[in-house]
Amino acid sequence: METVTPSTFLRTASVCQRLGKKSAAFIIVALAVVVGYISLFRESEIMAVDRELNFANVAVKHFPLTDNGKVDWWQDHKQILKKKFSIPVPAKNGDWYISVWDYGDGFKAKPNGDIRVFNADTQDMQCFNNDDSKCIDKDLLMRIEGNRDGSVDIQVGDKTIAVKS
Repeated sequence: METVTPSTFLRTASVCQRLGKKSAAFIIVALAVVVGYISLFRESEIMAVDRELNFANVAVKHFPLTDNGKVDWWQDHKQILKKKFSIPVPAKNGDWYISVWDYGDGFKAKPNGDIRVFNADTQDMQCFNNDDSKCIDKDLLMRIEGNRDGSVDIQVGDKTIAVKS
């Protein structure tokens, strides 16, 4: 997808002057609809999964933008996660947690040289499978929590949404 720059707007304005106001408005609205459609209905892809005890991390590319879309993603993918990646795995008390991270720009190597525990460069990265070359920038999309009573809660931003398990 092309990045929108000031020169893009200038080219668009030049085309609009030649076409007339009504035609230009129609073209701009049509382009906005197409771009919106592509960004809303793109297919998400699980890029990496990592598990330790009853905690799991999942990196996803093209995650849904809306809260309802995120809940639907969980409903559509929970069986895939169970079958293909063997998550979630409940602890003895029945609790489990899945953090879903934005894959963003892809995997990066963890910076070398600074071994401080609270280094900002490394604290803001989530690495998968204990591989320092398979890290992403931390951008938490949602957290799914299975409770000992069998209920499931999804945390999206400041909201907690109870869903049927």
